[in-house]
Amino acid sequence: MKMHRALHRLLVPSLFLFSGCTLDVSRQESAANAVEAQSKKWAIKLQRQSSLSEKKLLEITEKELKAGDLLFSSSIGITSLGIRLLSTSSVSHVAVYLGNHDVAEATGNGVQIISLEDAMQHSDKLFALRVPNLTPEQAATIRVFAEQAQHSRYNYRGIIEFVPFMVTKQLCSLNPFSETFRQQCVSGFATAQLSRTSEDEKKAWFCSEFVSDAFLKAGHPLTMAESGWISPADLMHMREGDISTYKPETELRYIGHLKPGIYIKTRRFVGLRP
Repeated sequence: MKMHRALHRLLVPSLFLFSGCTLDVSRQESAANAVEAQSKKWAIKLQRQSSLSEKKLLEITEKELKAGDLLFSSSIGITSLGIRLLSTSSVSHVAVYLGNHDVAEATGNGVQIISLEDAMQHSDKLFALRVPNLTPEQAATIRVFAEQAQHSRYNYRGIIEFVPFMVTKQLCSLNPFSETFRQQCVSGFATAQLSRTSEDEKKAWFCSEFVSDAFLKAGHPLTMAESGWISPADLMHMREGDISTYKPETELRYIGHLKPGIYIKTRRFVGLRP
């Protein structure tokens, strides 16, 4: 029995570390009746790694998009797979829709503005999250920022530093009882492992860094964390009903999938829910 308990204490934290799960343990009100409403009970939530909404899959077209929507994607290439494994996520890239068929992104070729059609062709899966209360003026500022940053270099140095950080920050998931602890823990690792560059000095970006800075320039920051600390998965987890790695300034809203991806298509083919 003692051996069983010892193994249990060892394996449970290890499972959280290697699965990359972030937990939120909170006390929720029971609505069963007036008496139970006064009582508290513990509830555990895991970070949602899937691209799907809590409710269901929504397939959309460009008509449903608005300027400023975040476009999350993955591909079947080795680079995308590596990023998803390290970040324990279903996404490896994020871009921003500018409107009028244009998408701004930072890739290995640098910052560029491409057509939505090209973005879809390069992706196996592509879905949109919306930033609530983004004004037309702020969306226009994001476009101006993208046009000014166009042809800037890709932040390879930032990515090289970011790879080990994606691994070590999973240690912050071992304490599931405090959201504040997790966020302070991740920020502590980031401060120790990642470089900082002032916004005015930036001449290179990786994808999530570029998107974060675009919204910061527009006066509608997604989070107050450093843009160079943020991965595509971190932005995805700022959506409604998820557990965020960094404190979001606003929760993102799921709009739908422009491309479901091979995983969801396969589940449909064999008769399983997406």
